[in-house]
Amino acid sequence: MEKINVDLQNCFGIQEMHHEFDFHGDNIIAIYARNGLMKTSFAKTFQKIQANKTDDICDAIFGDAGNMTVKIDDRDIVSDDVFVIKSFESSYESDITTLLVKDTIKERLSDVLKARDKLFKALEKTSGLKIKKTAGGKATYELETALIEDFGFTETSILLNLDALIAEERVLYCGKVSYSTIFDATVMKKIKSHEFQTQIQAFISSSDRVYESFAYLEKGQLTLPKLKDIRKSLEKDCFFVRSNQLVLAGTETVSDMNELENKISEIETAIRQVPELQAIESMLNDAKGMSLKDEIETHPEIVEFLALDKLPVLRKALWLSYISDNQRLFDDLCEKYGALSDEIDAVDLDDTPWKQALDIFNKRFSIPYSMEISNLKGAIIGESIPRIEFSFKKGDRTVKIDRAKLDELDTLSQGEKRALYLLNIIFDIEQIRKTHREKLLIIDDIADSFDYKNKYAIIEYLYELAQEDQFYLLVLSHNFDFYRTVSSRLNLKRENKLTANTDGIIISITQEHYQNQPFEQWKQNPNKKNVLALIPFVRNLVEFGQDRNVSQTGDDYLFLTALLHEKSNSHQITFGQILPLYLSYDGVTAFHEEVQLGDLVLGSLYNVCDAITATDTRLENKIVLAMAIRHKAEEYMIRQINQYQGRMIWRNGRQNCSGSSSEFLVAMSNMTNQTRELLNGYKQFGVDNSVAILNEVNIMTPENIHLNSFMYEPILDMDILELLDLYDRIKSL
Repeated sequence: MEKINVDLQNCFGIQEMHHEFDFHGDNIIAIYARNGLMKTSFAKTFQKIQANKTDDICDAIFGDAGNMTVKIDDRDIVSDDVFVIKSFESSYESDITTLLVKDTIKERLSDVLKARDKLFKALEKTSGLKIKKTAGGKATYELETALIEDFGFTETSILLNLDALIAEERVLYCGKVSYSTIFDATVMKKIKSHEFQTQIQAFISSSDRVYESFAYLEKGQLTLPKLKDIRKSLEKDCFFVRSNQLVLAGTETVSDMNELENKISEIETAIRQVPELQAIESMLNDAKGMSLKDEIETHPEIVEFLALDKLPVLRKALWLSYISDNQRLFDDLCEKYGALSDEIDAVDLDDTPWKQALDIFNKRFSIPYSMEISNLKGAIIGESIPRIEFSFKKGDRTVKIDRAKLDELDTLSQGEKRALYLLNIIFDIEQIRKTHREKLLIIDDIADSFDYKNKYAIIEYLYELAQEDQFYLLVLSHNFDFYRTVSSRLNLKRENKLTANTDGIIISITQEHYQNQPFEQWKQNPNKKNVLALIPFVRNLVEFGQDRNVSQTGDDYLFLTALLHEKSNSHQITFGQILPLYLSYDGVTAFHEEVQLGDLVLGSLYNVCDAITATDTRLENKIVLAMAIRHKAEEYMIRQINQYQGRMIWRNGRQNCSGSSSEFLVAMSNMTNQTRELLNGYKQFGVDNSVAILNEVNIMTPENIHLNSFMYEPILDMDILELLDLYDRIKSL
């Protein structure tokens, strides 16, 4: 995948666009486009290609037919060539089945889930509950949730509770009674009322007398519900053949089903004539109450189970009755799940791509809660999507909330919702990685609404994707700071850093140019801390202006770079040596008296940082901390790499290189991102704890403090406590 030619006309908001994207030298291109120009329309066009719905491409406002031609190396693009990552899709959920189970059990697992769905559809029809319902734009799983709660199961999948359901004993058959009618919220208020419950207790006392009037009945032993169960069994087993008879109370004989039905009808009639039952029915005079009244008239045996202490029994009886009426479907599910259960138990979730993707997310992104899957096994066998549990901490207290409850509370910020979306994207990327197929990733403002620390974590993830020949990244952003950070951190060549413009009709894509935004406040008050904070600013002035060789070293830019990255002369530079550069490039005529011209700059930098406290939240404190953290990290990595005796590998563009540690350090010194390249080298032999700390350095001290930028907004968003903590830990290495 070297060149991608794009010709678009009337593609949503793009009237016309023609451009050739060249991935020849690198496999990532960044495009800056202001809001409303072309980003969303561009991503949406490629999303239609991905979905095989190119006929849907058009000017959505004016209805003009779209014309789209995209070629990859002179061949037409196909859906499998592209994957679009939009800024945010609230309803987006990755199909992670392929990440959870091995290929050998996928087909049998699919059969189990199909059998479960068939049973659910049957239960949905008889219970009146919905398998899944949507209210207020939110989807909830009603039927399975109710079943699990009614039996008090701790496992949240019916598949994990099949044995428990089999062991349950049904005390009442009520398969023709509607669960949704009885346990409707409005009806339950009426049922739980004092008046209703008083009449039920009176009815139970009166029904005892009814039972006493039938010699073959005994309260608590052989009741009307039990007799109905007997009728059902006898009918199913064809009992009344060859003159078989049923003898009641030793004297009354029943010779066929009609006689048994008559006995049952006699009991039901007697119960219906109980005055308390009529009083209960008189309370049910509204629409929903009438539905319950109909149930009671048809099935009077349920009345005693409407007592508060019997309602849990009734809930279970309803489900067990529905299952009994669909015994074949239930048995089929049990058989298929039983055959698969042992193999599912043997699945090592820690060894699945799904767990690896989750680890990628948890290790990289900073969010105010921790996440885990509360139903690891259920995620494989009982659900299409794992249930995420959120753990919130406040002091010594910890509260865990599942995804459904969190959605109901609507407490997540936009950034936190986007983090969940990003987790699903990582799942999808891991699935793509398994295919080993080249893929064009269209990435539309993926970092939008994240704080800056998480934005850098996203960039690090993009960096790793860009290191794989399988992926080709086209990153679009309306955030110029994010765009420039991507360009810097991913070492993009100038020809791969693009901007979008328009003449009102045609979208043109050209190389980008920097714009300076100098900070004046530190110039007016050049105390020691402000002088240190101005170092990256002055270096940028040298970089984008004319190098006047004020330092008499041959290169003022490299001279100041030694104060931002670890170089051979970094620890010998004094304030007296940098003052002429400040005067020449930034008009600073003198430093405050506290700045001794003979003092070493880096020594003073560390002294200043050692004195910073949690209350020092101004920008200059964060900048000097970031500078010190970088220096300490690079100093440590260079020392360790110098001591390493093995071979090292590195990457120059798309070329893989190898050599000794000294050769690596030479190659690294010519690269634009020294800290990143040092970290890549150190990771090849370093210990995990140190690597973890150095990874944080790379994430929390952004390039735009040191390289090619005057935009300091990212560091403003960083917590001073996080920087202080990292500074203390990097000093301890």
